[in-house]
Amino acid sequence: ILERDITPIFIINAKTLLVTATSLKKDGRDDDQALKIVVSCVELFVFLTWSMDSETEEVKMQFIRILRSYKRAFANDEVIFCLLAIAVMYMKRGSALSEKEWMMVKGILYVFRNILAIPDPLVSPSSGAMAAQIEVHDRLIAVLEKQMAIDFFLTLASSADQRRLKDLRKTLLDIVYYLFCRVPVTALFSQQQDTWFKDSEHHRTKSSRHNNFGGVYAVSTGEGTIMPVFNAREVLQPFANLFRKRAKVQKPKETGEAPVDRQWRTVNAESISVLRRIAAVFIESCYNPFISVLFEDSRSGVMVVDEFTPRLLYMAAYFVDISLANSAIELGCTCALVQTSTFGLVMRHASSYVELKEWNRLEPAMYCIQQILLALSKMRRTKLESLGENVLSNLFYDGDALDLFVKLCRVYKPTRTSREFLEQVARLTETFLDTLKGYSETKVGMTVKKRVKKRVPKVKKDDENDQENDADSDSA
Repeated sequence: ILERDITPIFIINAKTLLVTATSLKKDGRDDDQALKIVVSCVELFVFLTWSMDSETEEVKMQFIRILRSYKRAFANDEVIFCLLAIAVMYMKRGSALSEKEWMMVKGILYVFRNILAIPDPLVSPSSGAMAAQIEVHDRLIAVLEKQMAIDFFLTLASSADQRRLKDLRKTLLDIVYYLFCRVPVTALFSQQQDTWFKDSEHHRTKSSRHNNFGGVYAVSTGEGTIMPVFNAREVLQPFANLFRKRAKVQKPKETGEAPVDRQWRTVNAESISVLRRIAAVFIESCYNPFISVLFEDSRSGVMVVDEFTPRLLYMAAYFVDISLANSAIELGCTCALVQTSTFGLVMRHASSYVELKEWNRLEPAMYCIQQILLALSKMRRTKLESLGENVLSNLFYDGDALDLFVKLCRVYKPTRTSREFLEQVARLTETFLDTLKGYSETKVGMTVKKRVKKRVPKVKKDDENDQENDADSDSA
């Protein structure tokens, strides 16, 4: 019904509305009729495509196929063009925008956000042509790029510090997040990391004739006969009874859906080029004003646990990660994240997540801290060194901040956190130690004060009794 009936009705009336709005001869009746139909269609689009994250898993699985069919219907040039043209037409009016027209703009952005948020099924890279038929996200990104909808999002993000766009900031953050959702930084830019912690998948021994058939074991049967064995399991066969009882592997309990989805997907070459352009333009033109005003909103927020803050932390760190991987991007383009106040806010969020045991939200916070430390290390011996010097000096002498990293190393337990969480803790700890080491090497004669708890003098019981007797005698 959506693809065959509702979207054609919306396209016809949207074009009518655009023509009557720009023509000199306006027929008020036709304009009002088309506007009512367009408003009703946009409201229906928002309702039909709204996220179902708050529902149970059974309900989500029931409707996920329907939502994916809606996503395919919206990956259409005419639908995207009409939605974008109406939003641009109203935004051009500036302060003369009425409340009804402003709600229309917000509704259209909600539609863009909702259709981008509908997840594609995770398909194996070996599926080939079948993957292109199932995955719609890359096709939708191509349509948004062709109709210049992405440029409209970037323009709004670069002006997000304006007061009139305050209500659109979280929606714009979600749109940018879903554009890059499930796309690792390494897929966009090659990244060289000299760390001891490596992904086992990239360093696994490749199968060959040497490691499959080259190993021969000599096993004694106990009767003086030696038999050649070509399989390690056959060697351990005499000890099978010892290993009969397999150790129970503890898995983390389900703690709800994470605010950041890091199940990486395969991206085609066309989408990679588009996402590279988006990332470059966003970092150079939008990052500092957009991220700064979002952190201001996060600082003034009342709720400690929400879906907005972890996603903000992840996206802020994600684009810093991209800028560090691409040498052509200047460090000053992402300096909003390395401000002393912003770094302190990120550390406070991480500390709150540790105290509240919000492990899914703690992981993006650790990723953000790691990227801040990497950016500060890269700022040495540059014109931004003074900016990083202030943050590093506060970090080096702040006992509470140092204690936080110790707490992060202690919170891992197989029953409550995942292996990916442990990997992030390992990366952050290594980066933190390297940062402190590099900072201390640049300073000569540094001293670190040892925190000593003040001892409370103990009062002897005899003295207390004497004082009580004296007080009784005085009262008598």
